[in-house]
Amino acid sequence: MNKTFALILIFVSSSVLCSSRFRSSTIATPVQSTSVDEQRPVAPASCPVTVPPTTPFTPPGEREMDAKDNQFWLGTEKLWIALPKSGEVWGWSPHAPGHEHDLTAKIFWGSVDFDYRKEYPPQLKVTGRRLDGDTPPLLVEKVTNALFVPHAAMLTGVWAPTPGCWEITGDYRGQKLSFVVWVYPVKQGNE
Repeated sequence: MNKTFALILIFVSSSVLCSSRFRSSTIATPVQSTSVDEQRPVAPASCPVTVPPTTPFTPPGEREMDAKDNQFWLGTEKLWIALPKSGEVWGWSPHAPGHEHDLTAKIFWGSVDFDYRKEYPPQLKVTGRRLDGDTPPLLVEKVTNALFVPHAAMLTGVWAPTPGCWEITGDYRGQKLSFVVWVYPVKQGNE
């Protein structure tokens, strides 16, 4: 009986350890190679990337971000996102044959009015325009939902057709939220 109990205890302990390692390794983080991070430039002064507001905002039910956090909340309870304090900077590369659905970024949007159980697809409309030149508009994938128990978010993927300074706007049930991002060209391995 004691051997059986000991074996069960070891099995349960190892299962908990493995599952906690798995969960911590799946926390949402940017997935980019070291070479892309090394290329990441600072946005030029001519591109007014969105920075933290002077009065911090915390969405209902979300954790308050403080000085230790690398991100900040932007928006109102009706529509919000989290952005990096350093300013949003995205790497960009042209669509290669067979990669027409590659994305520049995924954007998660929140709202107290969004209930994924009652609304699919979400009524969020995302648009983008380049501020420093003429170009085709931002390409936006179908909006879907993303579950982060106990919360849910609206999620869309976007692709900027060219590098530059972009204003991204979300419109959810008449509530609009915009932010500015610098999109820089990523050098390919053979360049």
